[in-house]
Amino acid sequence: MGDLQLVSGQIKFLFLTLAILSFGVSPALTQVEIEAPPLKLRSLKITGNQIIPTKKIKEQLTLTLPSFWPWKKLPPFTPKDLERDVERVQAFYQQQGFYHAQITPKIHPDDKGRAEVVITISEGPWVKVTDVDIEIADPYLALELSKLPDQWPLKPGERFLESNYEELKRLYLNYLLEHGYPRGTVEGKIYLDDVQNTATIQLKVVPGPLSYFGEISVEGEQQTPEYIIFRELTFKQGELFKFAEIYNSQRNLYRLDLFKSVQLTPLEVPPEETDIPLVVRVEEKKKRSIKVGLGYGDEEELRARLALRTRNLGGGGRILDLESKYSNIESKVEAIFKNPQLWASYFDLAIQGGWIREDLPAFTNRTYYTQSNLERNLPWDFRLHFGHNLIFTRYYDIHPETKVILKEPESDKLFRISSAILGLRQDTTDNSVDPTQGGLLMGEGELASNFLGSNLQFGSTMLEARRYQGLGGTKFILAARLKLGLIEPIQSTDEIPLYRRFFCGGYNSVRGYRLDYLGPRDSAGNPLGGNALLEGSLEARVPLYKELRGVVFLDFGNVFPLVEDLDVGQLKYSAGFGLRYSSPIGPVGVDIGFPLNPIDRGKDDYRIHFTIGQAF
Repeated sequence: MGDLQLVSGQIKFLFLTLAILSFGVSPALTQVEIEAPPLKLRSLKITGNQIIPTKKIKEQLTLTLPSFWPWKKLPPFTPKDLERDVERVQAFYQQQGFYHAQITPKIHPDDKGRAEVVITISEGPWVKVTDVDIEIADPYLALELSKLPDQWPLKPGERFLESNYEELKRLYLNYLLEHGYPRGTVEGKIYLDDVQNTATIQLKVVPGPLSYFGEISVEGEQQTPEYIIFRELTFKQGELFKFAEIYNSQRNLYRLDLFKSVQLTPLEVPPEETDIPLVVRVEEKKKRSIKVGLGYGDEEELRARLALRTRNLGGGGRILDLESKYSNIESKVEAIFKNPQLWASYFDLAIQGGWIREDLPAFTNRTYYTQSNLERNLPWDFRLHFGHNLIFTRYYDIHPETKVILKEPESDKLFRISSAILGLRQDTTDNSVDPTQGGLLMGEGELASNFLGSNLQFGSTMLEARRYQGLGGTKFILAARLKLGLIEPIQSTDEIPLYRRFFCGGYNSVRGYRLDYLGPRDSAGNPLGGNALLEGSLEARVPLYKELRGVVFLDFGNVFPLVEDLDVGQLKYSAGFGLRYSSPIGPVGVDIGFPLNPIDRGKDDYRIHFTIGQAF
């Protein structure tokens, strides 16, 4: 039996040998495909495109293009890389409504392994939208949605773009989500005639049941009381369900700086249920955090900052900040205590106090101060505050020429300001460090009188408005601001002392002029300040390359000796440009400002400002 198995094995081996000798060895076993070494891309040119910009086409390529700088090495590429990119460009043209576009690449190599690539495009006719049909089952909702056609991103007669088609669906879906239909759907169909190059669009809007916010609960281990969390919610149980209110509430909770993570999650309910419960899940930040900062500015020169924040001090969401700052023109030590919802009310208590030394062109001062405020949120993102200031100030190093003009008091006189303050603030910006949308409105009045124990009596008002607007969904930002300040002596005070006056000029003011040097001056050219301030800025922030942006600005402003002297015809102007780099700590940049109507042409030629953060 064993011999039969041996003979059988020998016969099989013989037949296998004959088969190999008869038919030869398979090429797959003997040949190895060797790709040609990659070429160096010397240049890439796109021709023939008439409607789609070359820049948009190049954005679809995965090939690394040659650098603008001649000393950079040429990037490698292979024909297969180019073939894949041609397919991407073909798909991109279809998304733009060109279904007959022809993309023809050509490679022109030289004897040094370099190549020039030319992509020739014949765009062909584009697809035109002939009709947009919206089907809405609910007659009442159809009446509500009848105003949306004016906002259509894709209308009959226009070129069909897939992105605009998706945006059209989002327009109707977003309306549902913000008007009580969180379970609504929008289904779409496109009937494309690639012979006539036309497209008919049909949308079917299914709203689902009208829904409301149901029971709201809080989850997560936290020391922060639930009533503080509930106050920051912009919706209440029983109100119409809107997704925008969920986002706004999340933003408010993050602004407390108590939580590392905030999630607001609607719960699943049966289709017929109209009340949708919601869970707020929070995770608190560490109890203590330290911030250390170093920087440089042309006015402040070297600046340093050290801050310690303690969260939930004694529970109740209380925050204590201890902070010290140093620069060439200001040194400060400050403590700030915030107690949200004092005694479970709608008011927050904020107390701050500290010491400040200022070394400014017109004077030097030393100040001890405390400020106590009650603050409350109001509708439309407004926040009200009112309280009391108590300030003790000595100031000196006043120029002799200044003393001749102003009725400055004897040296080292201690000023005591005891004042009542009332203010209102609205902040709708999307980012406090580098805003791109929204605005900021601020107004504050202050009254210091002998009734409150103040030996310097005055009334003052400060108003400021800022606005930031992105253009067309791009990173091009327009920014503007306007600021007005007024102060008047009252009761036994005849003249506002130098240190309480307004000053103008410098990086955060009118950038083409020296710090504080606009407005009235004494015979030696030293600034005197004034009782009225008016200044503003217009700025365009333009994306250049990745995180680098350019800035073009026009600033204006001045200070006036008395309130009745305020005159827009006496404003000083400066224009300039700058660069910003978006770093993890905020925009870092440099500005160059040129005075347009200088006071002293020998000194006011231009100013260079280095800084961290936007000018406003």
